[in-house]
Amino acid sequence: MHPHRLRASTLALLVAVALCGCGTPGSNNGVVTAPSGPVTTGFDTSQKVTLTMWDDETSPGPSRAEDQLIAEFEHRYPNVTVHRVVKSFDDYMATIKLAASSTNPPDVFQGNEGYAVDQSLIKAGLIMPLNGQAAAYGWETRFGKPSTLDALRWSADGSTWGGGTLWGVAQKAEVLGVYYDKRVMAQLGIRPPRTFAQFEHSLAAAGAAGVPPIMVGGLDRYPLGHVFMVLQALFERPQAISDWVFGHPGASFDTAATRKAAAVFAHWGAAGYFESGFNGVSQQSAAARFARGEGLYSITGPWENETFAGPLGDKLGFFPMPGARGTPAATTGSLSLPFHISAHTAHPAVAAAFLDYLTGRHAAQLIISHGDLPAADPGEAALQGASSLAAIARTWDEKSRHGLLVPYLDWSTATMGDTMFGGLQQLAAGQITPAQFTAAVQKDWESAHS
Repeated sequence: MHPHRLRASTLALLVAVALCGCGTPGSNNGVVTAPSGPVTTGFDTSQKVTLTMWDDETSPGPSRAEDQLIAEFEHRYPNVTVHRVVKSFDDYMATIKLAASSTNPPDVFQGNEGYAVDQSLIKAGLIMPLNGQAAAYGWETRFGKPSTLDALRWSADGSTWGGGTLWGVAQKAEVLGVYYDKRVMAQLGIRPPRTFAQFEHSLAAAGAAGVPPIMVGGLDRYPLGHVFMVLQALFERPQAISDWVFGHPGASFDTAATRKAAAVFAHWGAAGYFESGFNGVSQQSAAARFARGEGLYSITGPWENETFAGPLGDKLGFFPMPGARGTPAATTGSLSLPFHISAHTAHPAVAAAFLDYLTGRHAAQLIISHGDLPAADPGEAALQGASSLAAIARTWDEKSRHGLLVPYLDWSTATMGDTMFGGLQQLAAGQITPAQFTAAVQKDWESAHS
């Protein structure tokens, strides 16, 4: 879970109000139906077209990648001009829904998975359903298994999440795993673990040597969520996790498997496997210390890769958490913020072609060259090598193709970020039991989905 996603969940009440009563000229204030007839991949190249695109890619590398892709698309289609509007995430989320409901909405723009943003866009009739475009361009198989796109699917009326109509397509991906410092590991005389038991042995070895086993910023709370989500994915069935996140009736967090994950997490806290005073350490500080070689592991996602790889270079490694018997295990991962097409764009065919270009294999290769993780398969050449980014890309490709990705737990309700991450602070500090933690989380879920 990128920190952006946590902030999105805490903005739930604000963004729910943003669309209340905001009618759009020509809007049906509800379900948007797909255009009649088959969708094709062509469009009229004789007419001048200007597309407006909104995104939140403010980091230098990803922003340059977007600009290059836009320039290439304009070169390929000289009749098209793309006007890009870039905002920081907080500014973006505070304004995108008002912009989407205005009389002059952007043609293509990012949303955010879950109840706070995408559901509201669908219910207000502000974005186009994309099943036809997905079939025409092959989006259903571009990102691994079709189920990888489930977080971008809602029922036609926006009431049910995780299946039905496709409403967006993503350019990048996120997958949680274990970064490690190869120098520290060599000094400890251990190798990258192949089973979960070996992983726990390496934690004990680091702790005994006075090396912080897992660097984590507990003060910001959401990094503890990363650690717990990876653990839960080891013990709980992937389908059970997905059903719970997507709000399916009868789903539960308060299960034996999830309590086992919570017990392991609590044990790690009691055993000192998180650095001393972790609940008072920010993620920025924890990440900086790991990048300086002060710890063995950091359990997080690709957004921290450049933070670590800059100082550590080829001494930085990455692997997915191994399963009990060394077999591949599920982990938390998702597509990045989805791109949507405005229901009121005058150029739906051009917008679809543009989204296809932003999310194809060439774009994936360009994104990797700028230090980020693409959602689409970039090809074997881009996945070769010993870099941490290549390992992350291989992990995403393998997990997505084998159905071993589960969604972020805090997507499940508008208040789950506060409930779950605050509970994990208490659990790691020994202030509550695993059973108390899982029961409190399930109570929040039931309140939201009753």
